[in-house]
Amino acid sequence: GITAHSNLGDMGQYYCIHDWILKNYPEHKLIEVKADTVVNEKYEFIELLKKEYKTCDIILFQSGYTTQDLGGVHDLMHRIVINALPDAHILMMPQTIFFQHEENKLRSARIYNKAHKMLFLARDKVSYEMAKEMMPDVNVRLFPDIVTSLIGKYKFNNSRRGISLCRRNDGEKYYSEEELFSLVEKFKQTTVVTISDTTAKVSFKELRSNPQKYIEKQIEYFSRFEVVVTDRYHGTIFALAAGTPVVIIKTNDHKVVTGADWFKGIYDEYIYIANDLDDAFQIVLSIRKKHLDYRLQPVFVAKYYDKLKAIFESEKNEF
Repeated sequence: GITAHSNLGDMGQYYCIHDWILKNYPEHKLIEVKADTVVNEKYEFIELLKKEYKTCDIILFQSGYTTQDLGGVHDLMHRIVINALPDAHILMMPQTIFFQHEENKLRSARIYNKAHKMLFLARDKVSYEMAKEMMPDVNVRLFPDIVTSLIGKYKFNNSRRGISLCRRNDGEKYYSEEELFSLVEKFKQTTVVTISDTTAKVSFKELRSNPQKYIEKQIEYFSRFEVVVTDRYHGTIFALAAGTPVVIIKTNDHKVVTGADWFKGIYDEYIYIANDLDDAFQIVLSIRKKHLDYRLQPVFVAKYYDKLKAIFESEKNEF
């Protein structure tokens, strides 16, 4: 289920997962497959997978907002693969779970729960509780998004000025363009404001050919600002990787707000959740008065991703 679009957040996951695999399983042959290839019957991918899969192999699903019924084919991909190989060793990288329709949730639960050798990582507490309910026979763990492993990796000495509003423009958006424009106008009375998004203006093939270049370019961009205001989950993470304080504004689901729970008690001077846009404005004013060093410690790679292989291998050895 590798990234096949130009969203830098999903491409950041691809980049970090790819790097994690190469570091932890250098002796394995890595085969990367798009979700569309898996689900399209004309490619006969499932027949090939069933024929070639061996018990020493690992099936790894890319993380993201992909255990859901909001669109796309990733949940279908998960179900097709699990149905075909319920005894396979599967690592499901951190997922956000959300179903609009109970029948879709039950359908996915019934099939996912067959994967008794799967380690399912949930990337927020809401998804974790839902995963435990859906998959009582599967090992479920609460685990942060792998892009958090980039926080603390970079050091910048850029001169910082102004605010970056990194906002989404899709079905997850909560505030209207008019409301966000009004916020920008208020900010402009105090400092310079730049509007951006984490969707790149190059093709996903170009992005995937050199993801490090584009991910680090986005992080360096955020390092030029005093504050980032965002409703993007990976906008939050990229800003923290840049050492830049973040004010999170609401979306239509729990992903961004509950995802921020990971940073409480760790980066308290750098992460804030706004109740509304007026609150966001006031928080930004207060942040700009602080004297910060813009240096964050690499907590997540050490606490989680340096240990993930051992956790997964211990699960495998139990079977």
